[in-house]
Amino acid sequence: MPKTIISAEPDSLASYLNKIWQHKSLIVTLAKRDLKIKYAQTTLGLAWTVLQPLVAVIVYTLFFSVLMDFETEYPYVLFVLSGILLWGLFNYIFSQGSACLYQNQELIKKLSFPKIILPLSKAIGGLVEFAITSLIFVVLFLYYEQVISIKLLIIPLLVALLSLFSLGLALLLNAFTLKNRDLNHIIPFFINFGIWLTPVFYPVSILPEGFKNLIYINPIAAIIQLFRWSMFNDTLNPSVFIGLCLSFLIFILGVFSFKKMEDKIIDLL
Repeated sequence: MPKTIISAEPDSLASYLNKIWQHKSLIVTLAKRDLKIKYAQTTLGLAWTVLQPLVAVIVYTLFFSVLMDFETEYPYVLFVLSGILLWGLFNYIFSQGSACLYQNQELIKKLSFPKIILPLSKAIGGLVEFAITSLIFVVLFLYYEQVISIKLLIIPLLVALLSLFSLGLALLLNAFTLKNRDLNHIIPFFINFGIWLTPVFYPVSILPEGFKNLIYINPIAAIIQLFRWSMFNDTLNPSVFIGLCLSFLIFILGVFSFKKMEDKIIDLL
């Protein structure tokens, strides 16, 4: 019979990761629960996942492509949809993951499990919705007869990196807001303005020369640029690699910050 060792010492990283793996079924269960709750008692159900980005594409296309005459080397519909899909994935994981501790207080107090499972389940839910909405992009990509390149193979890596960045940011917010709850209102407020600092619906070519390199320090902008490079052969700015490094660094900081305060969560909630 295996022994259970109880110690006041914090878990090593290996032990912590092992505990998360042992609770992998709980991550899936929570992700399924969230999706069911989100679309419960709605007439269209999961169809809302498709309708919301479609409406955004129509609005952005009419305003920026038709009225403001933004020009792209490929159909603007594909340009803006690629940005909306990736921004939507980031926004879902960050917004849902950063609020999950307060939303699950009863569960936290009743069950013993690594609390990082809660934001992880939000990331799984976000990836499920991303996979569904990506079907629209695939259909339009084929409709506009875009070239299929071997560079498309890096897309799963980009999606994974964006998910890690979004999760890391959510973990950092969780770690900081348990002691200072004002941040739970301030930081998401400013993050929502981040779409204007990210080339989701506008091409980088419209920016002043000095900002064209600076914008890619933003990890989401860097990932969107690499996505468009792989899909449409956009010109690749070397600054994107700074953004990629920052995205991974934020994930690492988020994990260690969350792990450090995890034992105090019940007392602070």
